[in-house]
Amino acid sequence: MFKNLILYTIAPQWQGQFEPLAQALEAEPFAQCSPSQQKSAGWLPPRGHAHGALLEAVDGHWIARFAVETKSVPADAVRRKVQEEAERIEREQGRRPGKKELRDMKDDALQALLPQAFARRASHWVWIDPQARLLAIDTGSQARADDITTSLLRVAGGQANGLALALLHTATSAQTAMTAWLGDESGQALPEGFSIERECELKASGEEPAIVRFTRHPLQIPEVRQHLREGKLPTRLALDWQGRLGFVLTQALQIKKLRYADGLFEQNPRPENRDEQFDADAALATGELSRLLPPL
Repeated sequence: MFKNLILYTIAPQWQGQFEPLAQALEAEPFAQCSPSQQKSAGWLPPRGHAHGALLEAVDGHWIARFAVETKSVPADAVRRKVQEEAERIEREQGRRPGKKELRDMKDDALQALLPQAFARRASHWVWIDPQARLLAIDTGSQARADDITTSLLRVAGGQANGLALALLHTATSAQTAMTAWLGDESGQALPEGFSIERECELKASGEEPAIVRFTRHPLQIPEVRQHLREGKLPTRLALDWQGRLGFVLTQALQIKKLRYADGLFEQNPRPENRDEQFDADAALATGELSRLLPPL
């Protein structure tokens, strides 16, 4: 269900009421792009049912889904259309269009071509743990997470209703922790239950920093520690937790490439209908992540 996570804390004054938030999301439902629209965004029913609820509760965890649809017109197509129009004006009126007129022509060309453009849609799971006061968004893009939190705060009333969000911060930064883990020859610096996998990125400072990437390569080796002594710092590090979850931790405390152990979702009998399947998958995913995040 989740592949990437950007994490937020929810302010203590939030009341954590399910129904008001479920109703608030109805103010911005998703609708596909109109013929002349470049971008559309909004909330989708998590279960996939038409006209279904926009917020679901499973084992005390709340699940929503946010969709973004965009249309892209190739710049070359716009440029050709503007050039054709400029040549027509020069041919018929004997003058060359000015800068402002060219800008207007570019806008007109874009609007004329938009109905022919294909729409691309992406959707993102949103998970709220009301007890832990935690919000997690399934995206690897901070810009997309900002779009989602902006919509959430707008429809839910923001701080007026006590809903205030802040990116999760820890007493020790992710980069400091990763540096300690990679630099420890004894292997004792890692918290219990965690192990280093075979992927990381090390980056030096400066205007044109050197970058070293290891992929499918052992990391607890002298070469990695030498890079750390030379001043390079980890920006990404692959970790495993109890053999149940694997992920890449970034310096911004984002979780990427989240994967569950083989067979984890097959431990329970497969439900007979889609709603039961959704409940089972959501309960398992949020349950595993709820156990991972505190020790991380």
